[in-house]
Amino acid sequence: MGGAAELFTRNVFLDLETTGLDPRADEIIELGCLFFENGREVDRFARLYSASRPLPLTIRRLTGLTDADLAGRPRFGTDIEELRSRLTGWTVVAHNAPFEKGFLPDLLGPIRAPVLDSCELMHYLHPELTSHSLESLLRWAGLGIRQPHRALSDCEAVHAVLVQTMDRFVREGRGEDVSDLLATLDPRAARRLGTPETDGGAFDYEEWPLLELLSRLSDACRAAPASLALETQGFLRGKPERRRAAGVPSLPEPETDAPVLPVRADEVTAVLGAGGALERMEEGFRSRPAQLEMAHAVARALSDGEQVAVEAGTGTGKSLAYLAPAALFAARNGRKVGVAPHTKTLQDQLLEKDLPRLHKAMGGTFGYALLKGQSNYLCRRRALEATRVEPGMGHSARAPRAYLRAYLRRSVDGDMDRLSHWFRERFPVLMGLTPAVRSEAATTLGEKCPHYHRCFYHSAVAQAREADVLVINQSLAFAWPARYPKLEHLVLDEAHEVEDVATTALTVELSDLAFQRLTERLHGRDGRHGLFAELRRALSASRREESRALMGQVEDALRRLMDEARDLGSRVTELCEPSATTAGEDPDEGAYAPELRVTEAVRALPTWEPVRDGLELVRGALQALHTLLAVRVLEALPELAARMPALERELSGATTELGELATLAQELSGEAAAGRCYSATAEPRRQRWNVGAQPVDVSFHVSRDFAANKRALVLTSATLGPTSHGSGTPFVLKRLGLDGRGDRPAPRLLRAPSPFQLHEQALVVLVTDAPRAHEDPFVEWAATRISGLAQTMGGRLLGLFASTRRMERVGAEARSRLEPLGIEVLRQSRGHSRSLAARQERDTGTVLLGTKSFWQGVDIPGRGVGCVFIDKLPLEPALRPLVAAREEPLARSGGEYQGFLQYRLPRALLLLRQGVGRLIRSTTDRGVVIVADPGHPSYRAHLMEALEGYRVEALPWAQARLRIHAVLKQTGLTVDVASPP
Repeated sequence: MGGAAELFTRNVFLDLETTGLDPRADEIIELGCLFFENGREVDRFARLYSASRPLPLTIRRLTGLTDADLAGRPRFGTDIEELRSRLTGWTVVAHNAPFEKGFLPDLLGPIRAPVLDSCELMHYLHPELTSHSLESLLRWAGLGIRQPHRALSDCEAVHAVLVQTMDRFVREGRGEDVSDLLATLDPRAARRLGTPETDGGAFDYEEWPLLELLSRLSDACRAAPASLALETQGFLRGKPERRRAAGVPSLPEPETDAPVLPVRADEVTAVLGAGGALERMEEGFRSRPAQLEMAHAVARALSDGEQVAVEAGTGTGKSLAYLAPAALFAARNGRKVGVAPHTKTLQDQLLEKDLPRLHKAMGGTFGYALLKGQSNYLCRRRALEATRVEPGMGHSARAPRAYLRAYLRRSVDGDMDRLSHWFRERFPVLMGLTPAVRSEAATTLGEKCPHYHRCFYHSAVAQAREADVLVINQSLAFAWPARYPKLEHLVLDEAHEVEDVATTALTVELSDLAFQRLTERLHGRDGRHGLFAELRRALSASRREESRALMGQVEDALRRLMDEARDLGSRVTELCEPSATTAGEDPDEGAYAPELRVTEAVRALPTWEPVRDGLELVRGALQALHTLLAVRVLEALPELAARMPALERELSGATTELGELATLAQELSGEAAAGRCYSATAEPRRQRWNVGAQPVDVSFHVSRDFAANKRALVLTSATLGPTSHGSGTPFVLKRLGLDGRGDRPAPRLLRAPSPFQLHEQALVVLVTDAPRAHEDPFVEWAATRISGLAQTMGGRLLGLFASTRRMERVGAEARSRLEPLGIEVLRQSRGHSRSLAARQERDTGTVLLGTKSFWQGVDIPGRGVGCVFIDKLPLEPALRPLVAAREEPLARSGGEYQGFLQYRLPRALLLLRQGVGRLIRSTTDRGVVIVADPGHPSYRAHLMEALEGYRVEALPWAQARLRIHAVLKQTGLTVDVASPP
């Protein structure tokens, strides 16, 4: 075969199919082996084994195997001696090898079979990939997906991916990458490099196969001629497909008072209208009147410097409706337009789907870029420092360092969010390293840094300056740094989330995690790689006796701080314990830890005084350590900035964090400030606690400090909530202070209707006699109805739950009923949201259950969903401190119920409308939405109003089941069943 295949000198590719993921409870049903010697296949075999119970539906679908295929087969283990004989002397290669090792200890253990994990290997060779699952790797390599999953075909797939990857490594001359991996992973590297003071540490026999293969790959890379690559000058460039066509630069940023060139309506129509650029380019795109109306409104707002709020019904196509005028305006005027969704799902949609198609349709006349907050980017200088290896480090410490160094080499943007979740779980040390490798304002060296022009953060800012449209998130919009490009034109999508985002931006919190992060920063997780280790070396080199003694004082100050922090945690826990047993309206709600609102009455209790004193003691300890580091250490090392600039910046970062925590402790221990909600939370079993303060009302901040500083502001959402009686202002705008109060007019309001015929396409049933969702009988009731509906439709059901615990309980019951019938039950907690949604879209024989992020972040068009089952109106617990604080002033005029009607209920109705909207995602979709527990009849009229446009009926289940079945049958969603659900 030749090439990289010859690197496999004596390897057996091994794969298992099992009845599940737990070696203690599940069984092996197939084993496949593919043997390669010096690059040539010399043997292969696959064997089936019987199981003690029927195969789960998931496994039958995944493998294509049936119980009949396994009938009469031997149980795994009966041929163990033969298997040991065949595998002895071979190095095993398995994808996600801990899985195979967990099921095969009696096979691999006695023969001491070396095992190479191909998933781990691919993380080192291509850390920039978004997924390293076998399916994703096959797709990335262009090798095609192999269905179904069988042991031998998976062995072939792993071999093909590795050979192609390593062949590419050799062709591209990536020998330096492999050398760096070996220098980090191999404890023998120091000895080979001749480092005198180390023995490299103990060699881990289990990692020998990985190191040997990398060594052979390194030799192959050195033997191949490497092509010369010219280093580009300046910052890292953004993706070519996101830049303006033909290298045309963006316009320079104009002066604030420079005239604006408006975007005309006909120009927007030329892009989005009938026969326009998008319709000509894309066969599936059709101009929509509501979309065009919204786009014209956005263009007018940007051109005239206005505020506009758009409630864009399901199917309007609001993303393109604001992106097209934003691109036209920004490219023409040199004034950047920021687009800020709330969810990552929508952010990904803009970057991966909407903006690329618009960019292509408009001939590349604008550029766009993704910009995040600084701490989201990897810092090269800090990462290279934090990933140094030392003698005695085992593989669990070396592996994450090697992975981070590989990511530094391969990532185009240094996005910390793209670090592999698989690698974090496999090597938890990675979690401890991430804070030490983030870019920070306090630690950056700026132009003095040797990596300045290859800095991910500074490159991202430079790319943003060259772009016209910036994709950001709402959190960054509310904390826009002065060093970022000027942003006076902003689109806030998913505007119903803005109040919560603004609340988070103004929230302060002191917690056990804050002190844990501080300790790791100062000491490092192992006590060898934190700031203190570097300071100790620097002070030890000083000739002054008092300087060498200073480090002992610093260590004592940190110990005192940690003691005070632990004591504060105990005092907070004691304060919160009485509230932990307080019954809320929904005891099943598992999303909230026991919280105590710290009111004036609580401050008068004997248990508050120790907390207040504890906060003061913590503040004193923080200030003492801050003084030692910010004053005494700098006095002892007066030339630190000149001689050791990196250490000086790390010291600056630590003192900044200490100062912020001290200020926070002072605020929390002082007198209660007006307009703030104070709270304390404790989870004794997990030793978690926090004390914090949140804004009760964000309207002034949003309307005066934020919105008033924008020349143009567009807010849009599928729903802006019910209108306030008398004013006609939607709930979302009123909560944000954008309702015409003061001297600023209210945003112009546009309601862009859905192009879908919701009244004809969907029936919404409010069940009037189901058990309350928080009562135990509800689990059985819901599982029975979900199972009946799924059986009637052959799957095609999406379940939305307000509680994770309730979802799990109902899901387990439904699974036991449906899987024997061939209908699979998928749960959000058991998989990635996007992959589950994609599975539901292409596979109608499934039921998908999810919690909050599924209510508004999932788009499943087509026949994958014929019924949406909603467990309850998603009301927040009344006893949550912030909820109580916000309803309190609203209730003063009309009692507690008025507070509920003006805050919790409208927020719940916003989310309900989002959840109901999961059903109809295209003009051909049809189906039913069931709200099992719609709440008390006293506010039923508010539900009806919130669901305007839909056909809504409130019925007892005996009538509802017949009505639902009739609709499902009429729309062709039923399969051949004998009776209604």
